[in-house]
Amino acid sequence: MKNLIMMKKIAFFSLSILCIWTLNGSYAIAGDTSLNIDINNGFKNARELYSRRENRENLKSAIDIYQNVLKQIPDNSENYNKKRAEVLIELSRCYFKMAEYHATDNNEKATWFEMGEACGREATSLDPKNVGGYYWMAQNLGEHGSISKFYFLKRKKDFEEALRKAEALDNPQKPYDYSGINRTLAAYYTPRFMWGNLNKALEYAKKMEDSPRYLSNLSVLADLYWKSDKEKAKKYAKCAINADLSQFPETQFENSFQQKTLAEKWGKLLK
Repeated sequence: MKNLIMMKKIAFFSLSILCIWTLNGSYAIAGDTSLNIDINNGFKNARELYSRRENRENLKSAIDIYQNVLKQIPDNSENYNKKRAEVLIELSRCYFKMAEYHATDNNEKATWFEMGEACGREATSLDPKNVGGYYWMAQNLGEHGSISKFYFLKRKKDFEEALRKAEALDNPQKPYDYSGINRTLAAYYTPRFMWGNLNKALEYAKKMEDSPRYLSNLSVLADLYWKSDKEKAKKYAKCAINADLSQFPETQFENSFQQKTLAEKWGKLLK
């Protein structure tokens, strides 16, 4: 009889423990699901705001949301690290756009570029196989270098290494950021005072898109071919200046900025 009572107690205790484990598991799963929903909603809202980035406040709001999403993601597993890297890459891109298109002076530009470089660098450490971390790190570092040569020279190796890794990870069938890696390398090697490699620049130019979908490509091609084929350079410049920006709404903001710059730079040469 005592043995029977003891067995019942053990069974009851075991069942209680099992229920607790089950409940705890349920809460954990529910917590993860809720977390994923919050993160997904955050991404959705931030990307919607980013799509209207021509307004500084929209872009700033997208940054705020991404920063908030980043705080919600634990940093204790490989999957979470990849998710954190994804958010950091979006932040790096947003910081770059803020510096490039909305900053009012070089000091403000430098601040945004440094933040963008830091986010890209951290993203590469969390997810070394994501091309975006290397690419946006290099973009921020490179453009920062255009306003501070000393800053760039101290980090030139980091810039080149980031681009090498981005190039290795890029998908030739769907190049990252409208062939951004080839665009950046073609621009980087375009000959100028005591620097450049025309053959390398032309090598990357041949891999680069030359459609008006992203006018920065045409701008780089015009600058590059001015060194070797002025008529070809003028053709690219004309194509960019006369492009119908409404055909590609996803890049209209950057294209409108680039088109104005090209018109000022090439207008007299094309008359």
